[in-house]
Amino acid sequence: IELDQDFGTSFSGVLIDEEASVKALWGSFSRQVGGEEREFCAGIHSYSFKGWIEKTVDFLKKGQGESNEEVGGDVGMAEAGAEGKQAGRSVPVPVMNIEFQALLLSKAANYGLGEKWIKALAEFDRERKQVLRVKSCMTGSSARERGISEGDMLLQVNGKIVSSFAHLQQVLEEMQGVGVEELKLTVFKMQQQRLEEVSMKVDMVDGLGTDRLVHWSGAQIQGSYRALRERGFLPKNHGVYISRWHHGSPAHRYGLYALHWILEVNGAETPDIDTFLQVVSKLEDKSFVRIKVCHLDNKPKVITLKLNHGFWPTWLLTLNHRSGEWERSVLQN
Repeated sequence: IELDQDFGTSFSGVLIDEEASVKALWGSFSRQVGGEEREFCAGIHSYSFKGWIEKTVDFLKKGQGESNEEVGGDVGMAEAGAEGKQAGRSVPVPVMNIEFQALLLSKAANYGLGEKWIKALAEFDRERKQVLRVKSCMTGSSARERGISEGDMLLQVNGKIVSSFAHLQQVLEEMQGVGVEELKLTVFKMQQQRLEEVSMKVDMVDGLGTDRLVHWSGAQIQGSYRALRERGFLPKNHGVYISRWHHGSPAHRYGLYALHWILEVNGAETPDIDTFLQVVSKLEDKSFVRIKVCHLDNKPKVITLKLNHGFWPTWLLTLNHRSGEWERSVLQN
């Protein structure tokens, strides 16, 4: 959503109507223009988050009610039950793991979309007269595995025509309500100039992101979080990701910098946080370690690092989903 009057980039909040109902979130965004970052303000329509907010309110009310019932019984059982509900830590949201962009039907016709579908989409949505085109797919997603690629045009989902993000979200919510886990897509493959039926799974995500961080030799290490996978590249057996390093640490002195995955430690693969912690737990203080890494731009290299547990111990940060607080535990010192 854009406004006729430009208020600059200093304001954020919400857009409301005459009855004080929230119509959109108003915030700051950035985009690449000629290789430079350009900041602008725009609104996100309420339809994109209204359903999720309603479900979240119901989820919290239900959780509060269950907690009160448990406290009325056995306090110990209540605490154990709350800890056991860590998996249900938030309202799950169905996602296709595909980034779409709107394309005018006039341009879609130039790319080869048939007249039959042009007319069907135009009659279905006379206001927008557009089709959704795939911009990218998340690495490791069902969409990418099933052959969805950049430039494909989405025509139908489960037999229903979709031409906007609102239509697509409505179909996903209906699917979630009846417990369906797969979508049947009708797509126009621009590269092959043909229609294709594709079945793909829908992921349920909670949107809470990272809940564990490891600090090892001054490097902040975590799993490959969603925003990273959305870039479209992960190395094979992608390992753990370095998102930050600290000045003066072994990571700093020996070149174990951010934007790298740690693929191997002394020849042992480290595909996830648990495996990484098992491997480094066997390393002695002051010892030299051979580390194979891969940069975000797919440039691998091997470095050697000397450990210093005295000044740079290994410690773990874990998010407690019950309290919302981070808990720190030292693993090696």
